[in-house]
Amino acid sequence: MALSLAIFLASIVFQVCVLWLMARNTLWRMYPFLSIYIIWISLENFTLLATYLLFPALYPHLYWHSDSIDVVLRLLVVWEVFHQTFPKGSGLNGSLSKSLAIVAFLLLAFACGATFWGYQNYISFRSIHLAVDRNFGFVQAVMILGTLLMARYHGVKYGRNVRGIALAFGGWLSISTASSAMAELTNSFLPYWFYLRPLSFMAMMVAWLWALWIYEPTPQINGPGALAN
Repeated sequence: MALSLAIFLASIVFQVCVLWLMARNTLWRMYPFLSIYIIWISLENFTLLATYLLFPALYPHLYWHSDSIDVVLRLLVVWEVFHQTFPKGSGLNGSLSKSLAIVAFLLLAFACGATFWGYQNYISFRSIHLAVDRNFGFVQAVMILGTLLMARYHGVKYGRNVRGIALAFGGWLSISTASSAMAELTNSFLPYWFYLRPLSFMAMMVAWLWALWIYEPTPQINGPGALAN
C-alpha cells in the first residue's frame, strides 16, 4: 500500500512539473488539447488523493468512475498528435482528414460494440471499466500508430515535442491495454495492474516532461502536402 501511494504521489509531482513547464513556456497555446487533458488528470488525481486520505470508503467508487471519463478524454491527445502532424490548412490535412475521420468513427464504433456486446457477462463495474479501458485503449493506440505511419509514408518529419508526446502516449496505451486485458482474464493479475498501470503512466509524464522541455514543433510541411494558398 505504501509503494502504491508513493507511485501515486510521484506521478502527481511529475504532472505538476509538466503543467508548470507548459505555463512557463506558454506551451498551452501551442498544444491546447494536450493542456486540457493534463489539467483534467491533475485535478482528477488531486481529488482522488484527497478522497483516499479523507474518505477512503468512497475512493474505489470515485476511482473507477473518474477513470472512465479519462478514457474518453484521451481522445484529446490523439487529436493533438494528428493536428500537430497534419496542421489545418495543409494539403495533407485536407486529403487525409475525411478518410481518417471515417476510420476513427469505425474504430470507436468497434470499441463501443466490443465493450457492450458482452455487457451481461460483467459482474461488477470494475469489470466494465477494465473492458472499456482495454477496448478504447486499443483503438486509441491504433489511432496514434496510424497517424505515425501516415506521417512516415508522406515523409512528414516530427519535432521533439510531438514525437515525445506520441511515442510516450502510445507506449502507455499499449501497456494499459495489455494489463487491463490480463486483469480482466484473471483476478490474480489485478494487484500487478494497480502497480504496472500507474508506473507506466508516471513514465509517460517523465517522457512528456523531457519532450516539452525545449519547444521544437513539427517542421512545416513542404512539397506535395505543402500549405494550401
